[in-house]
Amino acid sequence: MADVIRKAMEVGFDKKQKPSMFLANLFKKVQLKGIKVEIQGRVVEGYYSVDTKLGTGGRYNSLDEYDKRDFTVPEYNDIASLNEEDVFKAQLGQTEYDQTANILNSINDGQEIFSDKQRRSEEKQASDGLFYGKITLAGGNKIDFKKKDTHKISVSTAKWNTANADPTKVLSNAISLCMKDGKIGVSEWNLIFESKGLDALLGNENFRKNSKWNDGIKRTDINMPVEATPGAMFHGRATIGGYIVNIWSYDEAYTVPKGFGFANEGEQFGYIPAGCALLVPMNPNFKRYYGAINNTNAPTTPGIGGNKLQLVEQEQLPYAYDVLEDGSATTKYGVKSRPLLVPVDIDCFATIHNIV
Repeated sequence: MADVIRKAMEVGFDKKQKPSMFLANLFKKVQLKGIKVEIQGRVVEGYYSVDTKLGTGGRYNSLDEYDKRDFTVPEYNDIASLNEEDVFKAQLGQTEYDQTANILNSINDGQEIFSDKQRRSEEKQASDGLFYGKITLAGGNKIDFKKKDTHKISVSTAKWNTANADPTKVLSNAISLCMKDGKIGVSEWNLIFESKGLDALLGNENFRKNSKWNDGIKRTDINMPVEATPGAMFHGRATIGGYIVNIWSYDEAYTVPKGFGFANEGEQFGYIPAGCALLVPMNPNFKRYYGAINNTNAPTTPGIGGNKLQLVEQEQLPYAYDVLEDGSATTKYGVKSRPLLVPVDIDCFATIHNIV
């Protein structure tokens, strides 16, 4: 019966999982066999080769070594319990199968909440890595991706809701910076706002003039917003210099947990910080790593130790087990995961701050 309950629990969990969020979808999934990831990177300058005289041999080149950085993937583990009072609230006339179904529903409902919390942590990792260049973990430990200050562009001296601001110039310079530092050549970009920043852009006179609409040239195509992907609205596209920029708004928010000593606990913040925007090329080299998880659901073989110490390659692992103490039983259940979202090409994108 215990094995049947475990399998039914896992099936129910799979059916209730919700899709990942908008920023996390920019990161390609990579499943790890362990809990560490090594990122290798090297900037190759765009020098051209110099010719040689016949018979003099080749020109030796000095190739810089790869910059290697190791990251340990953090673990998330949310847990709750059902006690005897919860389990035995069977109504008169219910069978043991009805009671089992009630237990499974309670477990799956709780696991759905934990799953969503951990998915929000993934989205928060993506936001923090992109906008601040680092992820801060519980206890103050930081995973620093070494984002350059030049890629955190402040427009505080010419906010986009003022007459002297020129967003098209800012965006053109930002694209040039990303292409130069990131050593990329792409023609299509995505610009992701929260609503106030978007309003400032669309209301800006210089941005409106850039459309050239009155001259019979259509350099901007802004329409009614469409939810092209869950949680994000697509508003249209603009031509900035020789590049196409797709314009999005994304207002989904998270609540800072209480009781962990975090600043602003209990308050809500958007994954796109207020007055900010993300400028990112199509198909950036971002990775969403999932570390292996210890499988607490593994069956136990009597007399043999280590049965529960088995790593499994999974994004999220739902689990449940019984605990006996002083003649009373408690069912503990939860969800574990090991995600780490890494903007590998840290120089290929920019964030714009203090728009309003």
